[in-house]
Amino acid sequence: MQLEIEHFYDASLEQVLGAFFDEAHIREKNQRLGSRNVRVPELTRDELSAKVVVEREMMASTDVPGILASFHREWNQVRQEEHWFRKDDGEWHCEFRVRIEGVPAKIKGNMRLQGTDEDCINYVTLNVDCQVPLVGKKIARFLTDDSHTKIENEYRITRQLL
Repeated sequence: MQLEIEHFYDASLEQVLGAFFDEAHIREKNQRLGSRNVRVPELTRDELSAKVVVEREMMASTDVPGILASFHREWNQVRQEEHWFRKDDGEWHCEFRVRIEGVPAKIKGNMRLQGTDEDCINYVTLNVDCQVPLVGKKIARFLTDDSHTKIENEYRITRQLL
């Protein structure tokens, strides 16, 4: 299943990147999202690239369907790894992976952050794949919907914090 979203920021490209690559921002955002046991085991940035790894425990944004109950717990250990690359002065690209411990699905995607000194847009594409026989599509649909809700909440909080 694929999800495509556009997020508009009334902040410069550098301000938004600064937030994305700031450990204090990451921790505050996750606290407001209700995550617990947040860790940032890797956070590096130079002029051409960046890498961010965030580990945390999260709850689903809605009730977990029975079909997923055997895989999904109330609190799930989530690891998100982002690899960012500068394309030019006004654009950065990211490839990311999200792993939910114990859930048999692959969640990955990319972001393209384009902007100026005044504002920017983040184009997000998320892909969820689950190959479990008979129920894989239902699991992928739930994870896509849950991810969409979480991405929108992260966007709202990031805008508040900028």
